[in-house]
Amino acid sequence: MNSDKHNGDIERLMEKLPIENPPEALWTRIEHALREEQRTPLEETPGLFTRLADMFRVRSLTLAAGVVVILVGIGMSWMLIRDYTERRENAVVAQNSDDMMLDAQSDIDQAIYYYERAIEKLTVLAERSESDLDPSFVKLQKEKIILLRASINECKTAMNVNGSHPEVQHYLFAAYTDLQHTLQQMVSRAQ
Repeated sequence: MNSDKHNGDIERLMEKLPIENPPEALWTRIEHALREEQRTPLEETPGLFTRLADMFRVRSLTLAAGVVVILVGIGMSWMLIRDYTERRENAVVAQNSDDMMLDAQSDIDQAIYYYERAIEKLTVLAERSESDLDPSFVKLQKEKIILLRASINECKTAMNVNGSHPEVQHYLFAAYTDLQHTLQQMVSRAQ
């Protein structure tokens, strides 16, 4: 009898509970989740790059581009190290001082070439930017450029007459550096 009383109490309590129908989307979500759980591992397995990208939340293409950049950097480093060791070995092989002096002179000539090439490009940029600068500043810079170019020409003449004198080379490179700096200053002020 006690159990009948409890069953009756339970039925009365159940009648008091509100009855709501679940939304239709609930059953769709449950079915979708069950299908995902039951998916077999033989279905499409992602590749190495895709798994790494998912792990780091990065797209596969971005990761591949990063790997390429790193490989290029390693390759360039290897080439620079190889060039450096080759030059050291060649310096050791060149046993007499005449060979070493010719090699050093070749490097100096190459440095002069690159300075002149950079100065030509900077001169074009500086001339284009003159209209954007203060005329008094341009006038002072042009006077300085004329003096530096005259100094470079004198140093080159002295080197042709006296050979590769270290002091003349020092002043030549100082004039090149100052001229390059002056031209760069004009370009950067215009920007």
